[in-house]
Amino acid sequence: MSMASRIKLRERYIQGWYGMDAELILAAMAPDFIFDDPAEPEPVTRDMLTGYMQRWDSRARAAGGDNQWVLSHETRIDKDGILTDWEWWEVIGTELQGAAVVLTNDNGVFLERITYFDRKTRHPEVSA
Repeated sequence: MSMASRIKLRERYIQGWYGMDAELILAAMAPDFIFDDPAEPEPVTRDMLTGYMQRWDSRARAAGGDNQWVLSHETRIDKDGILTDWEWWEVIGTELQGAAVVLTNDNGVFLERITYFDRKTRHPEVSA
């Protein structure tokens, strides 16, 4: 498979998240998919995706958003058959934001790992 094919799988995956469309996301996933979100008690597998999406939607709405989000500062590299995307994500209208890395191979997206950024968290030695 070519880099262009991996990019298409990745685009299908992200469009599924933009539309909260589990079927579109599943169609772009590799069978061994893992979504690693530190807010979850364990990594989310392909079979757990729908439940995770419901929890994510609840979190975004509780934070004051309606699950509309944007990506910025995107970086992409394709090396040895793995497309790696890094990006900054933000849920519009909330303080939810962080970084993500998404890995795609010829079988589909096989890993997404996100982190959260919290400006309010400060080291005790740093004054406001």
